[in-house]
Amino acid sequence: MKMLTGASILAMMATSAFAGGHEVVEEKNGMYLNGNVEIYIDETYPEGTINPRAEAFFGYETEIDHPFASWVGAGARFDTNYSLDRTKDNQIQEVQMGAEIGYNTRLFMGNTDVQRLGFAKTSKIGAPVIITNHNSRIDHNTKVAVTFGGWDYDDEFKFNTYKLTKELPVGGVLAYDMEANALYASATARIAIVDLSYMIIENDVETQTGMSAGINLRPFGIAGGLGIEQWEDAGNTRTDYGAMYSVNRNVLLAAHRVEGDDVGFTHNYFSVLHTKNDVELGLHYHQGKSLTMRGRTIDIDDSLKATIKYNF
Repeated sequence: MKMLTGASILAMMATSAFAGGHEVVEEKNGMYLNGNVEIYIDETYPEGTINPRAEAFFGYETEIDHPFASWVGAGARFDTNYSLDRTKDNQIQEVQMGAEIGYNTRLFMGNTDVQRLGFAKTSKIGAPVIITNHNSRIDHNTKVAVTFGGWDYDDEFKFNTYKLTKELPVGGVLAYDMEANALYASATARIAIVDLSYMIIENDVETQTGMSAGINLRPFGIAGGLGIEQWEDAGNTRTDYGAMYSVNRNVLLAAHRVEGDDVGFTHNYFSVLHTKNDVELGLHYHQGKSLTMRGRTIDIDDSLKATIKYNF
């Protein structure tokens, strides 16, 4: 399984968090289709320096007036470069359905990633550490999940961003992975300017725990934020912490450090993002990448990467 680069994840979620980038206007009126086309430029990439990619989210969702549900939907994702598992390139993934069954509580079934609400690719700071252990928060197995609390949902099944309502700034998720007999439980809360999340994943082999905290500095007149995410599993600790700053509505600066990612690398990422309308340009510098294995340290050359993305 190939790890998503921290900088590319940062580019995906940082734009909407601070830079005012492309945001899909949710109209709950039936069919939807959105996604992006990207050119990824990296001379160290094994598939060539210039690599085109595309992904599309499509499905149906609508509000209804029914005694047992107020919203229903179904969706899927097509990706030419499925970074979570490259054997699934050019396939339809994440096929799922959902229904709101009352009191902002939703039931999801299928190949869903809803358990990551409050964690991966959210509007909190930092690029999430991608964990490839079985039953991690990115597993794409068949699940049944219930979400409840004050979630302001992304109704198109991306789970890229989340918001908690002012009236109820607390949300939770319970999920069961039927393929691997794994349980997920998580909670997210907003306390003043701080977002806090905690998750536990338990299966027959091990227990994984994760926490994250993001601080919005805008109340202090600073257009940015700070954050940290940390996971513990099988005796390993993986930590990611960083900062973002919006120079203006179109330009965002970001820096973060990952210590002991899923492969064992430690590295720094520095990014500059420019967004205007539906076009996003990114420049990412990977610095000081090293891997310690069996008492031996392997150093990786620093590298510069670029992304050109059109969101539709």
